[in-house]
Amino acid sequence: MKIVKILYIIVVLGSKGYSQNLLILSPEKVTFSPSFSIINVTDARIQRENIGQIFISATQKEPLGFKGGTEVAIKKFLSQSLPSKENQLLLRYRILDLKIIESKLSNSYISGQIQLKVAFDRIGKKDTISLTETTTSTSFLRSDIQMPNSKYESILVSLFIKSLEYFDKWLTLNGSKHEALNKGVKIVFLPENDMNDSDTIYYNTRKINWNDFKGKPTNTRYGAAIFANFAYGASFQVIDGYILAKVSTKTYMVRGMSWVLPNSLNDYALAHEQLHFDIAKLVTERFKKKIATMQADLIIDLNSMIQYEYLESYREMNQLQKQYDNESNHSLYRQSQADWELKVKKWLSETN
Repeated sequence: MKIVKILYIIVVLGSKGYSQNLLILSPEKVTFSPSFSIINVTDARIQRENIGQIFISATQKEPLGFKGGTEVAIKKFLSQSLPSKENQLLLRYRILDLKIIESKLSNSYISGQIQLKVAFDRIGKKDTISLTETTTSTSFLRSDIQMPNSKYESILVSLFIKSLEYFDKWLTLNGSKHEALNKGVKIVFLPENDMNDSDTIYYNTRKINWNDFKGKPTNTRYGAAIFANFAYGASFQVIDGYILAKVSTKTYMVRGMSWVLPNSLNDYALAHEQLHFDIAKLVTERFKKKIATMQADLIIDLNSMIQYEYLESYREMNQLQKQYDNESNHSLYRQSQADWELKVKKWLSETN
């Protein structure tokens, strides 16, 4: 009987069925003193299995990748290359493009290019914000003899270091102007200096009088009604690393929407309407206290927070006005009217 011996050749394959050259990046300390650290690396490329194909002979190509995977290898390299300090800006290093392209020339030389495109994202307590992107590349020429991995590693190390140097310079130029890098929020309240006009009386100018009630009665069950309101405006900018919010408020009555019946033209009824105006002012000052210490990472967030508190304060004003009228029965319950005058005076003093 003839015995046939079968030799099994075992080839280690990558996930796509081919062997792969694996690179190991040696850390290289940066020459600058960074105020940031990379705590996360994300490979955002569509094709993430390797960084390209390289010639291993005159006719044969093989994939090139990183030992341990792209994200793990680059994160390890970056963390070891950047010195760690306290209170550093925390970043995500997002790889948008990383590829090597080699092509054979007619003179038996191999032309190669390695390109790197990355985004630097600030990692905050609540969200992650993209700050800037950079693209860097390098070209090389070699014979058709296989180039050792150390040469590829050296080129890649140079590109990664260049990207870090770019961000360090970008941070120096933009760190105090970019809202996502703010050190905090400063809120400045502008003085209420609006001037009265034919239809509007501002709280800061004077107390009201019956001549300010120019509207037509809408409910003759009551002797008078005042349309008291408050509003705010805000502008934002980043100055010296802080988000500066300039907030203006105004408390006012609209004369054309405020009215009085002839039999209510007395000081007691006017005091009741003045207290409605005082309540609007009270809510304005409470609103200012609510937002005075706000902190946010972005202007859009701060603006939304202020708008939310304004709506809440507006609801509070309507609720207080309604409660005041109900408990005083629109000033008919004199003791309750007096109690409310004391309460509002006390509350206003607490806002100062």
